[in-house]
Amino acid sequence: MSTAIEDVTNLVVRTDRSEPSTPNQSRIVRASSLAGASPAIPRDPRLLQAEQAEYDADAAQQEAEAARTAAEQAAARAASAKAMAERSKAELAAAREEARAKAEAAALAVRLEREELDDAVAAAQAERQASRDEKLGTVRTVEIPEPQIVTVTKPSTDRFPGALALFLVRLALAAFSGIVGWQSLVDRQATIDALAYIGLDPAMAGSAVWVVSIGLLVVAFFLLVGLGTRVFSAVLLIGAVVFMTFFRFGPFSPFIEGQFGFYGDRDVLLAVLSLVPLLMGAGRFSVDAQMRLRRQRTKLAG
Repeated sequence: MSTAIEDVTNLVVRTDRSEPSTPNQSRIVRASSLAGASPAIPRDPRLLQAEQAEYDADAAQQEAEAARTAAEQAAARAASAKAMAERSKAELAAAREEARAKAEAAALAVRLEREELDDAVAAAQAERQASRDEKLGTVRTVEIPEPQIVTVTKPSTDRFPGALALFLVRLALAAFSGIVGWQSLVDRQATIDALAYIGLDPAMAGSAVWVVSIGLLVVAFFLLVGLGTRVFSAVLLIGAVVFMTFFRFGPFSPFIEGQFGFYGDRDVLLAVLSLVPLLMGAGRFSVDAQMRLRRQRTKLAG
């Protein structure tokens, strides 16, 4: 805008120089062009437009400053309103929490008062009932619960058929073990030869005869009375398997021509019979059963 004013001023000056005039007229034109104070001299339209543009620019700048100030004030008011809203929200949450706590406390107090009232009513009723019974001479009976009956189911081996069958099996095993043990003790040389046949040193075989013979007699005794039945049945089973492995079976057919059954059938029967007391116990006719029954009676009494 100032550039436009300078252009207009320069144009007036050049006009003044190009057209000769009197000194007084030149001064009037230059003064009116620069100051614009004389209404008798016409003004240049471009100078008017420049002044108007400068005025509009100043007015627009003032409006922009006013708008910016208003925007800043509006932002400050919005921030203040937001802070107030957050504070109000926090106060509302605190008020709700306080109200809930008061409601819970009131409900608890009401419940405690109701329980106290119920207890008082029950105590008063009991007192009136006792007073009336005392006046009428009524004796109130106390119900005693019936004792719980515990039914002890005996194992099937404690019944007579199972106990008898297990006793007969034990008797057969004890007889076989005792007879073989006695024969080994009487005919020591045959036993030594049998042990040497499987590769045992003859000097050691002489000592092993006593161990085998006395061991079979001990097994027979404990199987007969039924003490440690499962343990000694397992010992007899292991002995029968070892005997069949080293003396009965080998790289030959167990079926011998002219002989009934097969070679080692008696030892197989002995091993199977040894499994019966090993798996089922000794039965009622045994020391093991009596010890078991004694432990059960002690447990029930305690």
